[in-house]
Amino acid sequence: MTAGTDPDLLFRQVVEGLGQPFYAVDRDWRVILYNDEAARHFGRPAADVLGRRLWDIFAGEADHERGRLLREAMATRRVVRGETQSMMAARLISYCLFPLGDGLGVVLSDVSDRRDAQQALGERSAELEAVLDTIPTAVWFTYDREAREIVRNRRAVELLRLPQDTTMRLAAAPHRTFRVQRNGQDLGPDETPLRRAVRGETVENELLDLVHDDGDRRILLVRAAPLRGPDGSVIGAVCAAADVTERHKYEARLRLLVDELNHRAKNTLAVVQSLAKLTLKNLDTPSRQSFEERLFNLAQVHDLLTQDHWTGAELGAVLASAVRAVFPADNRVNLAGDSIRLNPHIAISLSMAAHELATNAIKYGALSSVSGRVSVRWSTDGGRFVLTWEESNGPAPTPPTRRGFGTRMIGDVVAKELDGKVRFDYRAAGLLCTIEGSLGALQASPGAG
Repeated sequence: MTAGTDPDLLFRQVVEGLGQPFYAVDRDWRVILYNDEAARHFGRPAADVLGRRLWDIFAGEADHERGRLLREAMATRRVVRGETQSMMAARLISYCLFPLGDGLGVVLSDVSDRRDAQQALGERSAELEAVLDTIPTAVWFTYDREAREIVRNRRAVELLRLPQDTTMRLAAAPHRTFRVQRNGQDLGPDETPLRRAVRGETVENELLDLVHDDGDRRILLVRAAPLRGPDGSVIGAVCAAADVTERHKYEARLRLLVDELNHRAKNTLAVVQSLAKLTLKNLDTPSRQSFEERLFNLAQVHDLLTQDHWTGAELGAVLASAVRAVFPADNRVNLAGDSIRLNPHIAISLSMAAHELATNAIKYGALSSVSGRVSVRWSTDGGRFVLTWEESNGPAPTPPTRRGFGTRMIGDVVAKELDGKVRFDYRAAGLLCTIEGSLGALQASPGAG
């Protein structure tokens, strides 16, 4: 021992430095040591405690469970550890009772906050398990960077056909009776979404096949993401999978029905065209040709709508298809405007309107001359839609003396369907047709396509 060091002083410093309530009694139960933390814990200063018998200070403790523990430790001369209710309010304390000289040393620690935190954690865990067992989505998660221990909910157990008594927490996977595939290729253990997420990757809406040994195949829509700690490091991962097999079967049946209807509609149009040729064969050639071109335009817009299963079509594509069918020169007709998805009914009407305007421009307007140009612009503002067909560098238009099919169709039918109006301006510079209407009347529904 270093010279000048006082053993009693060192001992007192150790007692005070414990940072926990500490007291000691001799074999007659007189308090011989009592640190500041003990004074705060019991609410009694050392002057009121030292030298007095423990059972006199805390009347009634001798007959309490706490008293029995103290007497047992004193008698057996062995270390006793545990937890018990504190005599000071409703607090939980841990204790360590150990032989000290011919008496007993006692170290206490208030663990109430830890108990409350564990209780709250247990309640949250129970709530989480209840939620996970209720949702129809299979969920796996792990806090193991190697994904050796995986927690799974009841739907995941059912989906993988694990035994019903399978615990929610399993070490990796039991004997596998299934395979996971992407595009027909088996995935290795390290290629599964959960393992990828543990490595820090986020998996968004990936379609995978779950193939059981009996041949049953389920289609899963899977998402997975890493779980990160406060410092941003990956501490685990979570994966969720929805069984979308029935939805995909329904969509496949629906596509089959739509394709069959499209096929029949195209056949019907072909029959109508054939009948028109036979029926109108004695009609003058221009009239018959106009009718056939209108039927062809109708078939063209039907093809556009068929590509998206009749959910709608882009306005730009509808106008381009109608114009290019009768005037293929790209550099003389300019189309520009906002991206607007039309509902099928309006797509057909605006396609027919564009066909009539293009045909008229070829016969009498800007496209009848080499230098003529057509600018088609459309825009939206405040829930309204405006489309302009502007011709330039062609012959000056002459206002018609009577309303033909095209004028009537555009002026009456289109205006009514768009809940708007149509204006024809026969300017010396070229025809200007303005179509205005309600944006809501022409747009496809938000979920379409």
